[in-house]
Amino acid sequence: MANYNKLTELMGEHQELAMFRRFQKLNLKSLLGMQAEILHLASELATVEREDERSEDKSRSSVHNSIFNLKASGGSTHCYQWRKVLEVREKLEEYNKALVLYSRVQKLPDPGSRDLHTLQEWLDRPEGGDFFLQGREADTWNDEDDVLTLSRRQADRDSVTGIVNDLIIPWYHCLRCRWNKGARAVDTNGVWFYQHDTMVSTINAISTLLSAFLPSVSIFALYFLQSPIARLAAIMVFTTVFSSTLFLITKARRIDVFAATTALVFPSSVDPGRD
Repeated sequence: MANYNKLTELMGEHQELAMFRRFQKLNLKSLLGMQAEILHLASELATVEREDERSEDKSRSSVHNSIFNLKASGGSTHCYQWRKVLEVREKLEEYNKALVLYSRVQKLPDPGSRDLHTLQEWLDRPEGGDFFLQGREADTWNDEDDVLTLSRRQADRDSVTGIVNDLIIPWYHCLRCRWNKGARAVDTNGVWFYQHDTMVSTINAISTLLSAFLPSVSIFALYFLQSPIARLAAIMVFTTVFSSTLFLITKARRIDVFAATTALVFPSSVDPGRD
């Protein structure tokens, strides 16, 4: 029988399916509410401070000259300022914690489209979730723009891994998954999956080969090109291919791609007409 225990088992075995709602709008509304509360408290505190400052009672007017006096006045019935300070401090602490937590939640990655589709499909499949979620809970993962994942695979993957994961593997699965020895189904959940480590190792191997192959090929080609125009055209082609490949197979910043491309171009472009 499908229930939350079975869903928990699925997410435990496949961490990329551990997805949760971000509740972005509710979090923002909560932050805005606390912010408004603090603004009102700040206004009330300012009013109390002015009243104490103008008071002829020395026990009230003296609190502006000493924090010790302000704190000591908290037990008196006529001094309201210290109690309001504590109220503001408590609300600020709550607001700051919520703000930091929200910023951390926002840094969590979005799930891959294929992984989200897999979870949605499993929830509707008879041998999977079998529509066990009812009412509002059935819409938990329907808002794709408000879902996050706890899996580090999604956060660490590069563009090539994303293309392989979201495009090539689903296409390959539709054609040959039932005859492919590299894929297997989980009997308890009926989920087909491909070994992530094998895919990453393959992509890393290809990336390493390309990093050694592209600069060497460019030097080899320039050696046989005698025309300066042909050499310059070849340099443009190779640098374009190099920078595009670097951008796809790594998570390098634009400045890093620019620096690496410049390092490749400069030696190649020195005296391009030399025999």
